[in-house]
Amino acid sequence: MMASILSAKTGILAKAMQDRLGHDGPGECITSIRCNGREFHIGMSPFFICNSPAVESRYRKYIAAVRDGWEGFNAQEGEHPEDLMDCFHAWLIIAFEPVFLDVAPDVPPFSDPAKIAAGEAHPLLPEYFFPEEYRCRLEQYVKFFYPHEVEVSFEKPDYALSEMPTRALVELDDSGSKTLCFLKAFALFVPDSSVRLERELEAHPRILKSSLAHDARIVRLCAVVSVEEDCRILGLLLTYIDRRRENDGLLLEDHLLHTPIPLRQRWAKQIQETVEQLHGAGLVWGDAKVENELIDKDDDVWPIGFGGGYTDGWGVAKVVEHLSNEEYEPYPDSDDSDEDVIGVFSAVYFIVTGHRN
Repeated sequence: MMASILSAKTGILAKAMQDRLGHDGPGECITSIRCNGREFHIGMSPFFICNSPAVESRYRKYIAAVRDGWEGFNAQEGEHPEDLMDCFHAWLIIAFEPVFLDVAPDVPPFSDPAKIAAGEAHPLLPEYFFPEEYRCRLEQYVKFFYPHEVEVSFEKPDYALSEMPTRALVELDDSGSKTLCFLKAFALFVPDSSVRLERELEAHPRILKSSLAHDARIVRLCAVVSVEEDCRILGLLLTYIDRRRENDGLLLEDHLLHTPIPLRQRWAKQIQETVEQLHGAGLVWGDAKVENELIDKDDDVWPIGFGGGYTDGWGVAKVVEHLSNEEYEPYPDSDDSDEDVIGVFSAVYFIVTGHRN
């Protein structure tokens, strides 16, 4: 028996109808709620709510109950899976009450038990099989856009004839101006795209949740592009790096040999500082190498590759969250941080000398 809520004060008559596990990962779920004769499909994921520990904790208990049911029930803990789901459904209906009131402010006669009981309404089958449907998402920290809300920006107009877009303009705040972002798209029907997306969704929230300084030169998640019909993720909008025109910002050996030594020393120092910032925030780069560095137009160096690469083919990196509750040292004693130190040493040596060690 799923939770239902009747509020005489607000005019809300709502009931949770179905829970469906999602497509993009084990923590995804879509809950369908019928409210005032309309049906709302609410997409949920730990990724969408990672900056709210209380909501995330509530959701994780709920998704475990949906996924495991009686198999995950522990009688000693006293939390029956059906009770957990009912409590979450009731909370979800209350949380979305403003949306329900905005979209479905009235109770149509065919959904009003009082009018049906009095013989004033005679519901028809289509009103139940083909209701008005709306898609929503429970989210706390990152903005979502539908494809028609994203403006494509090509560096050169001719590129529109031959290249898939990687630059996108969106309004991230209420200023009226649009921000240029890097669009990392995921093909919806390519076999390994869901695996790559899941890796990205694991890495970027950790960066956003960390204590990493706002001005650190780290690519961050700005927004998400999702398909309107089924809420699946089409792509991520990331910090756009305006690359140095020479060599497309890549650190190539022939180029380094002709780069002034003071500039090379600057890049080497920036790489060291960035890795120290990552480790200080409890993060590990995991794939520190010169191939995963990009130079911007101001001659500053950016690490790329977090969660699967800034662009495909430039190496795969990982972000590993430091889980210890003890005082955190600049270079934690772990294989991943050791790899960072070794990788940084190799990258710095290559940048300064122009040769690989």
